[in-house]
Amino acid sequence: MIVEAVLDSGALMAYVHGVDRVGELLFRAAEDSFAVAVPSTCLIEAYQALSFDDEFDMLRVLRLLPVVLIDEPQSNVNGPDDLPIIGGMAAKAGRLGAGHAALSAAGHSVAVYTSLPQQIEAVLGKNWPIVEV
Repeated sequence: MIVEAVLDSGALMAYVHGVDRVGELLFRAAEDSFAVAVPSTCLIEAYQALSFDDEFDMLRVLRLLPVVLIDEPQSNVNGPDDLPIIGGMAAKAGRLGAGHAALSAAGHSVAVYTSLPQQIEAVLGKNWPIVEV
């Protein structure tokens, strides 16, 4: 399945809180058979920001959707290693999840859904497709 969008931490929080734009993207992904990437660091950041069991349940449901691809960083010190790249991008963005979301978006050449577009712009530039939620 081809990835056509990335959700960062803010987009995950928006999904938990019922923001239509994220739900519509996931519905479209199911209808049109494409995937939405969710960087694992963004999931961790979202869990950190949540405080209620029902919010945790919403993220669990999102993770179970067949159109959601959890993007794990490659960490082979002698081979493919995303960790230094994510770290460098995070330094520019100001947040670890934003760095990982930027790398994921760049790797798939797709838009990033975010609540803090300036963080993604700091890494990928103003011309990168960014959808504010």
